[in-house]
Amino acid sequence: MDLQQINIKVFVTEDSHISYENFIKVFNRWMEEADQDDYLNYADYSFTHAGPGVLLISKRANYSIDNAHNRHGLLYNRKHKSEGNNSQKLYRAFVETLQRCRRLEEAEELENEVRFNGNDILFMVNNRHIAPNTDESFQGIRQELSLVLQQMYGSDDFTLERASEDTRERFMIRISANAKKSVSELLANLED
Repeated sequence: MDLQQINIKVFVTEDSHISYENFIKVFNRWMEEADQDDYLNYADYSFTHAGPGVLLISKRANYSIDNAHNRHGLLYNRKHKSEGNNSQKLYRAFVETLQRCRRLEEAEELENEVRFNGNDILFMVNNRHIAPNTDESFQGIRQELSLVLQQMYGSDDFTLERASEDTRERFMIRISANAKKSVSELLANLED
């Protein structure tokens, strides 16, 4: 399996307060600070019940404060082809996602009201041709994903399970860890 279109959603903590207006302020600042070609625009879908919230669009990936299934989190959506082997692609996707989570936690516009729970993550492949929602796909990615997660958590104290058995849904794996580590700690483990 050649992994492409990797999506990762890191859920916010239960005590986080989501203000879409403040996320729009953050995304506007990111667009102003970035190279001209990095970010293209943002889209406000906050009016949609259990939807994508606010979406920041870039050439390579989209980032959104997603509220699918009424659970907020940062959703990283890699749109274009990733180079390297699957382990390298997984590693880069997790690093990029956690970097964005950390930047959001530190953003003044969010007034310290948003924290991410790195122990509750949803991993997805947004391409049914590459990864249909089957047990074969789960078995095919499990080992490489586990190796990256062992480095990220500093142990193998986590579980992986298919998020849905419905073959009409995207392939998703729920990652649950027992370690209580911040996204900064998880990112530092990956970057070591």
